[in-house]
Amino acid sequence: MKLQIRSIVLAVALFVTANLYAQTISPGKATIDKQEYLGLNLNQNISDKYLSKYWESYLEKFGKVKSKRSVYSIDKAAITSISTNPVTVTSQITSGKDLSQVFLALNVNGQYITASTDEGYKSAEALLKDFADYASVREDARVADEVFTTSTKNYQKLQKDNDNTAKDIEKTEKKLTELKAELEKKKLEADNSLVDLQNKQKSLDAAKSKIK
Repeated sequence: MKLQIRSIVLAVALFVTANLYAQTISPGKATIDKQEYLGLNLNQNISDKYLSKYWESYLEKFGKVKSKRSVYSIDKAAITSISTNPVTVTSQITSGKDLSQVFLALNVNGQYITASTDEGYKSAEALLKDFADYASVREDARVADEVFTTSTKNYQKLQKDNDNTAKDIEKTEKKLTELKAELEKKKLEADNSLVDLQNKQKSLDAAKSKIK
């Protein structure tokens, strides 16, 4: 039953999130540490909190990543799809209303890839598209896990409430049984008291009848 619930939750979460992560890639620029860079922008509606983690993890396959306050760089990245020579990577994650942005500047042999007509632009664009898929898959899993965890907690709370209610019913039924037994005992005592009272009434009447 639990496996079926988990499967349903995962399926729903994956279906919903699969339609959420709209992406756009375009030429752009950014000022990083007071220096302006030209490159490409990737927009996604994944929280920058998680997008930053996915991006840093993704970049690690190209070389040693330096990170500081949502700025990521690789001095000599090995990105063969861009160039056979080392590539200098400078990147930044920013966020806006319902949208996060990955800015990526790629310096190849002293030249930045900035326009769609530049050599390597299509490859850079493909890299960002690949990352978008990479991030979406991980975000799907994170959201599905979060939904499942919340559902599990709700189920556990309901189950606990049901257990507590069952215990209260059990206590109430036990108390009711005790009260019924007490009532029967008191009824018997009352019946015996009535018989005793009737006997005393007869004795009283008999005593009074002797008085002239």
